[in-house]
Amino acid sequence: MPDRQTLEHLLQTLNPEATGEGTFLGQNTHPDGVRVYGGQVLAQVLRAAAETVDDNRVVHSQHAYFLRPGDPRQPITLEVDNGRDGFSFSSRQVVALQRGKPILVSSMSFQIPGNGDDYQPEMPLVPGPEGLMSERDREMAEGNIDPNFMIVTGLDLDVRVVEPVDWANPKPREPILHAWMKTAGPVGDGAGLQEALLAYMSDAFLIDVALITHGRHFSKGMRCASLDHALWFHAPFRADQWLLSVTEGQRIGAARGLSRGQFYTEDGTLVATCMQESLMRRLE
Repeated sequence: MPDRQTLEHLLQTLNPEATGEGTFLGQNTHPDGVRVYGGQVLAQVLRAAAETVDDNRVVHSQHAYFLRPGDPRQPITLEVDNGRDGFSFSSRQVVALQRGKPILVSSMSFQIPGNGDDYQPEMPLVPGPEGLMSERDREMAEGNIDPNFMIVTGLDLDVRVVEPVDWANPKPREPILHAWMKTAGPVGDGAGLQEALLAYMSDAFLIDVALITHGRHFSKGMRCASLDHALWFHAPFRADQWLLSVTEGQRIGAARGLSRGQFYTEDGTLVATCMQESLMRRLE
């Protein structure tokens, strides 16, 4: 096993081992953390599903519910159900289990690429990644890195927030974050690999953008957890090239927060959209 927090370790973790027909076994990116990172499981179930689909079909949507907290010290069993293979679309459902109990269930749809009309909103005008400090460098300079749970501060991803946030002491602000993201080095190709890496990235700021709306911190008087996650892929991309992540809070209420994320390539192409609802319960 390669050193933790490296890109090699991430790629190995997001390549679950086939253990039988439609069954796979996945390890964890942060085995010493307090919980399994949700984006990891989203990526693992996507890759497991992609292994059961013809090469000419690409994933265009993923919908998932988080059912139980994952134990980072336990491997994850992935069971793929082949829902249907139609003329143009294939559907798959994957259940991720630990100790025989589901921690996440996800449905995915794959499509043979086709031609049609095209429209997308313009990419926001923000500074490019060059000249911005990475989250790893910034958190290291401030001494705030948690070595056991480095989602955007490890050696596997390069994440540069355009409007930096003091995560330890956030102040109320407009619920929008712009961040450039890519893997820390080049990656190869594989069934669903690029999409799995984006799924991994997509979970990074969705709760945070809702929390900073009122200057909240997930570990200070709050109980927070991802409830569900939806992801749509619109166009080809590479996760080892810069993607602009635009994350916005949509609605906060009833101890829940709804957030939206969009991913653009540097040339302005909108390649993916995600939505997530999270638990945001005040404990006081």
